[in-house]
Order: sequence, then C-alpha cells, then structure tokens
Amino acid sequence: MAGKGGATPSTYAPSPTTQKTKSLIFGNNDVDWVRSDGREFHQCRPAFFKTGAVNCASGSAYAEFGNTKVIVSVFGPRESKKAMMYSDIGRLNCDVSYTTFATPVRGQGSDHKEFSSMLHKALEGAIILDTFPKTTVDVFALVLESGGSKFSIGF
Repeated sequence: MAGKGGATPSTYAPSPTTQKTKSLIFGNNDVDWVRSDGREFHQCRPAFFKTGAVNCASGSAYAEFGNTKVIVSVFGPRESKKAMMYSDIGRLNCDVSYTTFATPVRGQGSDHKEFSSMLHKALEGAIILDTFPKTTVDVFALVLESGGSKFSIGF
C-alpha cells in the first residue's frame, strides 16, 4: 500500500550472473534466453551521452542506447510568437522526428506525433512554466537511428 507509514518500496534485484536465465517466451526451461542483440535478459544496452551537441541551442545532448541514436535540442525560454495573446504561464512545444534512414521501413507513420505527446507529458512536470509568462520553450528530438530502445531515451 503506497503512502502508508512503515511501507517499504519494492526493489528490483537481478539474479546473479552465474545463474542462467531460462526462456520466458516459450516456457522451455532447457533453452537459455538471450536477446537478438546478444544481451542476456538482465543486461542493459550500452549507453553513451554527450552534452552540448548543438551549438546554437540553449541546451542539447546526444544519446546512444545500443543502436538507438538521438539528438535533443532545447531552445528558450524565448518570447512567444503569439505575444499579442497574454498568458500567465509559458508554452512548451515538443517535436520528435526521424531521419529518413532511422528505420528500415520508410515513412514515420503517426509514431512521431505519439512520441511528441509523450515527451511533452514527461517534461511538463519538470519545467515550471509559471515562472516564464509570455514565453515559449521548444524541445526537438531527432532520432538518427532507431535500434529498438526509443522509449528508454526519455520519450
């Protein structure tokens, strides 16, 4: 029961690496389960981060999780283009897009709109828009390569 006094949070502890993880998909206990990229069940993708990837942005980062590569740029807070409309709180605009070579299948479909909405929801709690009246903060995420771990980047 969350919020009750004396409750302890649940923790995740992977099994020791000496113990083999069995198949979870087929239920066959005689076969070791290994991911298609060679990782075992409890292994994380290798990660790499670099800040300051875009010079003209207020803040930016380049991130890799396995074969997924993303550049994220933040611009603002800056004066809103809709300056004629007064607002006590600032605006947050998020856009997620893919390069044409990011996935083996051409065309983005509607994924980029869904990911833009997810990024907006994730950031709106972290950015205190009340402190930026009549301003806009723009966040752009460009997926350079999609290797199956798009959600772990922060979308």
